[in-house]
Amino acid sequence: MKLTAFIYLFFFSQYIFSQQTGEIFGVVIDKNTKEPIIGASILVESSADGAITDENGKYSFATVPKTINLTCSYLGYNTIIKYNIVLTSGNIQNIDFELEPTTTELNEVVVQGIKINTAKAADLYTPLSVQTLTVEEIRSNPGGNFDVSKVIQALPGVAGTTGNGGFRNDIIIRGGGPNENVYYLDGIEIPVLNHFSTQGSAGGPIGIVNTAFTKDIKLSSSAFNAGIDNALSGVFEINQIEGNPKRIQSNIRLSATELAASFDGPINKRSNFLVSARRSYLQLLFELIDLPIRPNYWDFQLKYTYQ
Repeated sequence: MKLTAFIYLFFFSQYIFSQQTGEIFGVVIDKNTKEPIIGASILVESSADGAITDENGKYSFATVPKTINLTCSYLGYNTIIKYNIVLTSGNIQNIDFELEPTTTELNEVVVQGIKINTAKAADLYTPLSVQTLTVEEIRSNPGGNFDVSKVIQALPGVAGTTGNGGFRNDIIIRGGGPNENVYYLDGIEIPVLNHFSTQGSAGGPIGIVNTAFTKDIKLSSSAFNAGIDNALSGVFEINQIEGNPKRIQSNIRLSATELAASFDGPINKRSNFLVSARRSYLQLLFELIDLPIRPNYWDFQLKYTYQ
């Protein structure tokens, strides 16, 4: 009897373990037209797991929880690989792709002309400077502490202020002032990016944006889009993911400075939500060690998406 019970528990535990998978979903669109791409292939590197996009450009599939590289390809478009995606058991990860059409190679054309002054020619154009960070790069950045502003300071051409003990997140791009940058969250301009910011600057010791909901960050230090105004140094465009369309999931994070909780999931077939709250407890620690400052903050974030 004991042997039978042991065998039953063994195979039952193996069955439960085999069900521990993570899921990936997203949409594949044309980068230029924003139209969905039907029949695009999404595959996990060194694995047979993957999916094909449907008539709406959407896909979803389950795979073994681990850190993966995800490849998206389609005939006539450049292949994209997204690296170091952390997939955990029981959770769903939102990964979207924007494919760029493949350029057509033409026959060689030989152009001959006279030599011109290169110094004058350099004044005729402005080099485009655009850098993009994925959420995986933000989370894996050493010393970034899941803070958008701290990670941005590690990019080329970007510096932070050294005053106030170096704890402020003031961002200086190509020698400009911290108040010359513009910040956009899902296309909506926001005035500040950090808690405890001072007048004329968006810098502060703690970031406001929750990286758990961040899809990617785009930094433009020149050649800004036509729809952006009041930018003198740089433009930060922060894009967020959409809520889990299948079930509600949660994430709770406890760090040395704060407690954060986030939830996302479906409301009905055409809408979903993201919601998060963070609470600092540094004021309690500083009171115990008798420091004169009491940093105390809450922040909340809510996103509702309706198709």
